[in-house]
Amino acid sequence: YKDGTLNKIQDIGTTAKEFKGKIDGADIHISADGKFLYETNRGDANTISTFRILPDGKLELTDIANTLGKGPRNFAIDPSGKFLLVAHQYTNNVVIFNRNTLTGKLTDSGKRIEVGAPVCLVFTK
Repeated sequence: YKDGTLNKIQDIGTTAKEFKGKIDGADIHISADGKFLYETNRGDANTISTFRILPDGKLELTDIANTLGKGPRNFAIDPSGKFLLVAHQYTNNVVIFNRNTLTGKLTDSGKRIEVGAPVCLVFTK
């Protein structure tokens, strides 16, 4: 964005190059520190992609993780930045990932919240 105009600076995929299934982008968020962008894919993928945001605004894909459920509709980074929660509409749960604040990498915490068809997650004060 510059002088009231959006200009395309990059085309980048959100799945592995060899992935041939159907994907539907679901949600996108930037970490509070502005260093990482996260994006989920529904359809056959059910993944969350992690991108490092470079100084020139371009993205570098650093990881693709399985969301460990089906139909990731929404996700949220908790206020501490240490956890990322993914709401799965079709497996009726929320999966909690640990989030490395230095690398952006997500790892399974092993924790789940069972809830009927979650589609939105919000943290309140």
